[in-house]
Amino acid sequence: MLRIKIIIRLAILFLALPVNAQLAQSKDTLNDSLNHTEQTLNLGRSSQAKVNQLASETDQLLDQYQALLKKSEYQKSYNEELRTLQGEQRVEMASLEQQIKDIIITKQQLLPLLRKMVSTLEQFIKLDLPFRKQQRLTAVDKLTQLLASSSVSISEKYRRVMEMYQAENDYNYDLEVYRDNVVVNDETLSVQVLRIGRSNLYFQTMDAQISATWNQAQEGWQVLDNQYQLNIRKAMRIASKKAAPELLELPLSVNLDNTHLTKGGR
Repeated sequence: MLRIKIIIRLAILFLALPVNAQLAQSKDTLNDSLNHTEQTLNLGRSSQAKVNQLASETDQLLDQYQALLKKSEYQKSYNEELRTLQGEQRVEMASLEQQIKDIIITKQQLLPLLRKMVSTLEQFIKLDLPFRKQQRLTAVDKLTQLLASSSVSISEKYRRVMEMYQAENDYNYDLEVYRDNVVVNDETLSVQVLRIGRSNLYFQTMDAQISATWNQAQEGWQVLDNQYQLNIRKAMRIASKKAAPELLELPLSVNLDNTHLTKGGR
């Protein structure tokens, strides 16, 4: 009986061996399938990552291309503007070059003209009424030296000449009283000089005893009658702004005869 039981168990073991082998084989097959599926998923994920990277790189390249395209358009527009600007600059440079040539010619012509103007002014002062004569001639001498200086610009020379011409022109319209010394009959007198524009010139001694007017036709001082002493003194006060303006009777040199004419003066 015991032998039969052992035989039956052995038979069951022999029968179970193929089933266990099949189960083990199926399990190995399943594991291989799972491993293969995992590898496939990993490959898929890797491929997707590469696709995503390529898509990102493609987008970046597209953005760069569009940026370069815009930059190319901007560069084209900028180049066109530069060409236009260069054309304008060429025209302007040509104009400036011509202006420089004209300035050089003007400078060459201007300096002799200024010298002539100063020389003419000197002659005019010598022929004019003898008011502040030495002072004005000294100014002309300084101006002549200025024109001869190479360190002074032509514009500054022009300005100084014009200033002196303006100063001389202003003498036509104002009144002036100043102290001076005049020579009459070889005698130096300390006087007050009254200038009325460029039309008349008078003096009166400091003690108010002698009055005279400049006779331009005769180039000399002409002593006046005593009847003019008071009016000349009043006119000097008006010119000095020490008295209010009023009508005064004064002799004009053109209406005087040649009596009491004396040569000399400053």
